[in-house]
Amino acid sequence: MSGPSTAPDSFQQKTTAELQYLIENPGFYDAGVVARARQELRQHGALVPAPPSFPEITALVPPIERDAAEHDAAAPTEYDDEAPAGHGPKWLLGGLMLAVVLALGWWALRPRPAPPVAAAPAPIVLEATVAQPLPSFEAEAAGQVATTRRLLPAADRADTTAAGRYARMARRYWLAENTAAHLTAQALADSVTDVFPGQVTIAQQRIDWFMGAMAYNQSLTPEMEGRLALMQRGLGLRRTSLAALKAHAEADMPLLDADVKRDQQEAASISQEVLGQYRKAAPIRGRLDAL
Repeated sequence: MSGPSTAPDSFQQKTTAELQYLIENPGFYDAGVVARARQELRQHGALVPAPPSFPEITALVPPIERDAAEHDAAAPTEYDDEAPAGHGPKWLLGGLMLAVVLALGWWALRPRPAPPVAAAPAPIVLEATVAQPLPSFEAEAAGQVATTRRLLPAADRADTTAAGRYARMARRYWLAENTAAHLTAQALADSVTDVFPGQVTIAQQRIDWFMGAMAYNQSLTPEMEGRLALMQRGLGLRRTSLAALKAHAEADMPLLDADVKRDQQEAASISQEVLGQYRKAAPIRGRLDAL
């Protein structure tokens, strides 16, 4: 509802001094009120004052005239919807805060380049090794024991008690000899596996089994005792060479050396002799002082 201050009669009823006050103090009233006061003052034929270059101080305005002018300008105008000038910094601060929040959100959610994918290392190629179980050599030993017993003189074979004891000792020899020869052949062929040291231990136990029985007097014939002594000498060579092979394998060293090769050749020659297969020894080559 428009107040009486904007009606045409209210401006016609104002004095020239009141109209001049409205014009001289435009900072306190609406622009429409000031324009209407200028129009009415011209109709009165009075001099219209120029607007001041600075706003008047409210404290200097007479209280009666200020109350009348504020009553005339109390009605709302088309400018009443504008936001107060004092809210400007608040809107600016809110906009800056919103911009900061959006910038942080973009930085957190921005697409990041995928990290470089390291080239997969080349697969480690493992050499295929097949751990062969250590044979028992029972079947081989049975045939070798029969041959060894058959080589005895007829009188010795007639002594069944002594012949039986000799056959049992021969069995122990052939089980140990075959095992040691099998493992030595692996070393010569460079085909040993990780279980080689453990298998050497089994061979050493079989040698000790024969050597332990040799400590007893079994009441054998001289021929039998001589043959058992030959077997004992051969297994002594096998024991030495196997100990060297096991130590070399555990230290990751070359398995074979000159001593191992010499011992295994002599032990193999003795095993052939036990079977009655005598071979002529190869002539010694080289200087005698180097032996």
